[in-house]
Amino acid sequence: VHESDDEAYGIWQNEVGLESKRIIKLGDKSNFWGPAGGQGACGPSSEIFYDLGVEFANMPGKCTIENDCNRFIEIWNLVFPQFDQSVDGTRKPLKNRGIDTGMGLERLAMVMQSKKSNYETDLFYPIIEELVSITNKSYKDNLVEMRIVADHIRALVAAISESIYPSNEGRGYVLRRILRRAVRQLNIMGIERPILYKLVSPVVDILGDTYPEIKEKSSQTSMIIKSEEEKFFKSLKKGLFYYEEIKKEAERKNRKILDGKSLFILYDTYGFPIDLLKIIVEDDGFEIDEKGFEEELINAKEKAKRSSKFKEEGKYQWIYFNKGESRFVGYDKISCSSKINAYRIRGKLVDIILEETPFYAESGGQIGDSGKIAGSDWYIDVADTQKSHMGNIHIGTLHGEIKNENVFAEVDKRKRFDVARNHTATHLLHAALRKVLGEHVHQEGSFVGDEKMRFDFSHPLPLTREELNEVETIVNEKILSNIPIKVQELPIEEAKKTGAMSLFGEKYGEIVRVVSIGDFSKEFCGGTHLSNTGEIGLFRIINETAVASGIRRVECITGFYAYEKAKEDEELVKSISSILSTPVKKVEDSILKLLNENNRLKKANEKLEYKLINALMPKAMENIGNFNGIKIFPYKLDFGDKETTKRFMDVAKEKLLNTYILVIANIIENRPYVVIRVSDDLIKKIGAKQIAKYMAGHIKGGGGGNNKMAECGGKDPEGIDTALNELFKFIMENIHYDE
Repeated sequence: VHESDDEAYGIWQNEVGLESKRIIKLGDKSNFWGPAGGQGACGPSSEIFYDLGVEFANMPGKCTIENDCNRFIEIWNLVFPQFDQSVDGTRKPLKNRGIDTGMGLERLAMVMQSKKSNYETDLFYPIIEELVSITNKSYKDNLVEMRIVADHIRALVAAISESIYPSNEGRGYVLRRILRRAVRQLNIMGIERPILYKLVSPVVDILGDTYPEIKEKSSQTSMIIKSEEEKFFKSLKKGLFYYEEIKKEAERKNRKILDGKSLFILYDTYGFPIDLLKIIVEDDGFEIDEKGFEEELINAKEKAKRSSKFKEEGKYQWIYFNKGESRFVGYDKISCSSKINAYRIRGKLVDIILEETPFYAESGGQIGDSGKIAGSDWYIDVADTQKSHMGNIHIGTLHGEIKNENVFAEVDKRKRFDVARNHTATHLLHAALRKVLGEHVHQEGSFVGDEKMRFDFSHPLPLTREELNEVETIVNEKILSNIPIKVQELPIEEAKKTGAMSLFGEKYGEIVRVVSIGDFSKEFCGGTHLSNTGEIGLFRIINETAVASGIRRVECITGFYAYEKAKEDEELVKSISSILSTPVKKVEDSILKLLNENNRLKKANEKLEYKLINALMPKAMENIGNFNGIKIFPYKLDFGDKETTKRFMDVAKEKLLNTYILVIANIIENRPYVVIRVSDDLIKKIGAKQIAKYMAGHIKGGGGGNNKMAECGGKDPEGIDTALNELFKFIMENIHYDE
């Protein structure tokens, strides 16, 4: 307790019944809270500690609560904010006093279960036991690493179950860092394969009953984590190769400090945790250019800030005619008479807010309405509608001069109807995906336009052709059933009881709209919809891709756009049928026969090319020069394609065996192409990538690769002869023997 808090001391001693030797008085440093920021509420505190025992004392002879000895662990505190402190440090009694209490749940569990660490309670230890079983490693020998992994996997499972996924931005980026730090701990333990995903199961066993969404999404969570692990191991492999290049460059220049800019690429591009970078660099006897690294980190953050969207309010002044409330009436009508609340001119654009508007503002993935707002002798072509705290803002082009008078606002009927088709189809699609793929499917985002719709959803694997066809069929069956669409406005708690689905992370008011399509779909939704499913007409899925780990995306079209696409596809098939002189029903068989024949001819051509290359090789090898025992073989082919050029190099490589530099060039469709191969015993002296850069400079192009093999292309075929003629000189000047 605080040394001045006799009241608290008395309560602990007389009412709680603690012995005086267990009540310790301490000063402001330990037992006085606040004020935050130097002024405001503050007061004494009581802190409850648990004695773990003398074996935990890490300060022999000096072990007290005040000096943070490990023997004593705080499990609870009580703060009594009773003073109001001024800037000058004077205090007066606080008008509204209170008690602020905080308990460490995991620490309390540790005490109640008679454990010596949070990680040995039933909140963590089952995870650690599973980790010991999977890795066959000792907990005692890997205590820190296993505790970090147990903590991180629990955070990952909780976050992913709430639809936060590893990515390169925002909270997803934080999650990816957490995951990679956990993998790094496994890496320290000598584990070089994905196993983190196997720890989802014990986390579900611990938390699943309290948080049902964790149990519901467990298989998806495992797949996402496994996918991220696999990506990181690939990235790790590439990153280590890049690191070796940085290290070699430093060794060549006799430097012990590695370039910060280059190391930042390892951190930013390859996802290397900073602690991993430091360990690798230090183990190799180098230091990090921390100043250069920090500069790159700051630049990256500034770049991210600059690229973020920011609307500069206040730059353009609003002109007010009426400061009343703006109301949206567009659920029931697409045109109405209204008055102008306010407008502003922004260059060639005008923003206008009406007292009543039928125009839907962009929200929930649905685009804003367009149309026309007309006065007596002026009008605005509205291109978009956006939300604001003042009401729906209509954005468009002004024709004439705005007057303070009644206006007529009319939404583009065709566009509104096309958008409604796509929005209603989105609900059918969501329900169909859950029916075909499983209840783990949840909406993760959407775009509802007039020409097409896009729907993002949680699912770990690409959809098969059969699954896509089944989903499309179900949606079209519901369209043909002409199901009435029911829209209700309900208190949110009542709406939840109906079983309507809501979008995670979306903020809803006290009253919500529930859109029901028979007994097939029921969702919270503020968008515009049709009166029955038959009005959609036709539904087609045109594309399916990945958005992020565990997130898939389908793009779809409806109505007239779907009909046009169907006609387009039909005409294409008829055209192919005509070209192949085969009936439409046999087009697929004919194409397969052509592909098989093409593959057969390719293989036959390869055999002929190998025969031709072997026949040419003795004459070609007369071009080989020798420099200090190194066989340098520059050669220019005059036939074939890129694959031919590589085949020629493969044959030459087999004949030269070792200590060689191969540079094979070709002109393909009037563009130069070069492939370079350096034998394993030479790559520390000169690299293929280095030679590729030299060749690319002569042919006005670029290329890439590694020290063993590289290629380049360019625009200037005439540069090849010069480059090959001067190759010997380049190699003699750039080869080094310091390794």
